[in-house]
Formats: sequence, C-alpha cells, structure tokens
Amino acid sequence: MAKIELSALVGLVQGHITRNYAMALIDKTKTDELRAYIGKYLYDTGYTVDGYDTKSLVDRLFSEMAEYSILTKYLHDDRIEEVNINGWDDIAITYLDGRIEKAEEYFFSPGHAVDIVKKLLQHSGMIIDNATPMAQGHLPNNTRVTALKTPIVDEDRGVAVSIRMLHPARVDRENLLRTESITDEMLSFLEMCLRYGVSFVVAGRTSSGKTTLLNSLLGSIPDNKRIYSIESGARELSLVKRDVNGKVINNVVFCRRYRIYPCRSFESTVDESHQSGE
Repeated sequence: MAKIELSALVGLVQGHITRNYAMALIDKTKTDELRAYIGKYLYDTGYTVDGYDTKSLVDRLFSEMAEYSILTKYLHDDRIEEVNINGWDDIAITYLDGRIEKAEEYFFSPGHAVDIVKKLLQHSGMIIDNATPMAQGHLPNNTRVTALKTPIVDEDRGVAVSIRMLHPARVDRENLLRTESITDEMLSFLEMCLRYGVSFVVAGRTSSGKTTLLNSLLGSIPDNKRIYSIESGARELSLVKRDVNGKVINNVVFCRRYRIYPCRSFESTVDESHQSGE
C-alpha cells in the first residue's frame, strides 16, 4: 500500500481515466463503469489516502471527476438553504432553521475551486473567466448559482460564490399564517389586490421571505385564470397545481427572460433622419 495526498491522486486518476476510458467521463449513463475503473486503478496501484477507506475514496474520486467535488453532498440536502463559498478554503452552510456552520472540507487550491465553479455554471451555458469575472447560472434541481472570480476576487482566494437552493413547494398560505409572518387580514388584502389587477412590488433582503409571499399570493389565483411567470435563471415560483392523480388543474406558462436587442440598421436610419431634420 502506498499513501498519497488526495489532490495528487485526483490528478493521477483523472489522467488514467482520460487516456484509457474517456467515454466513461463523457457518457452520463456509464457512471457504474466509471466507478469500477476508479476502483480497479486503486487496486492495481495500491494507493491509499489517510481518512478514507476504499469505498469512500472511490466515491470522492468519482465526485471530483463526474460531480462537484465537496459541494455535491450539499446540493442534494433538503435541509440546506444556501452554500456560501468565501474562498477556496472557507465554505459556510446555511440551514433552513437559520443555523450557519462552516464546512470541515474545502477545495485543494484556488484553481481547484474555480474549476468546480465553472462546472456548476456549465449547466446554464454560463462562462466565468478573467474577461467575464461575474456570472449567474442555475442547476437542474432549481438551484441558483452566483459566482465571482479574479480580478473582482483576490487571486489567492479563488472565488466567491453563493449557491441558493430553492424550496418553493414548502411554502403556502397556511405556513405563512402558522409562523405569524403575516396576519390573515393582511394576506387577504394582498390577495384581493392581486385578483383585481392592482400592481405591486415585493422587495426585501435575501431570505426575507419575498418568494414565500409571492408563492402564497399567486396560489390564490383561480385555477381557470392563466398565469405567465417570467423568471431569469432558476425557477423560484412553484405555481403548478395537480390533483391526486397528478393531473395539472390550473393554467401556468413558465417563460425565461429574453432580451431583444434593437436593430442596428434601424438605429442608424433614425439617427440619420434626425440629423437631416426629417
């Protein structure tokens, strides 16, 4: 048995898999094969890492190559509301009950942190680099990712990232009243304004309950009325209603924010007309 640092082993395994089993990295249906190749490499080389048995080491190496390194376990935890990366070696976890705890694990280096964040943003087609040091994207499981890197963030810190897990299905009118976030009279008044087409803005700091309130208010709209939801990135509003058989019973259209750029030739024509006095 030969002991080795985890960061060094990750590089060796990635190189071995890339050279010999590249399709296992590309094809998402070959996860079992990828795990088997990693296990065989460990068996053939005899490499071990302090604090890991064979199974946990295979899981960690698999996560580095096919998932999101140390972030993976947090992204699928229903108890967590937000993951804040303050630097490559400083990660804070915010739970739904308000607790904030520092993660025991951290990235290998600033470069490692940047690589994992780039992989997170790939799902929404976003790129973060020195030319575009700020990016916002989302993951398929309704998770919003906002990231900063050099030159906005100090080079020795790597990145600063907010990963917000959205749990819209947890909120409804009864929850708001039970937690005394709002009174029945206040909520009824806002519902009446919405039903009669009164425009209003819901504003507040992060985690102040904006999405919670909106989900409740929009849930009061009659099922025969059509709702258009226009959101950017991750879908925060949970509006679709289903009966006991899973059939949709209301009318909801989900849209993404789309920016339409003006026609350059039209702008030139307008400018020329204006200058000529027409």
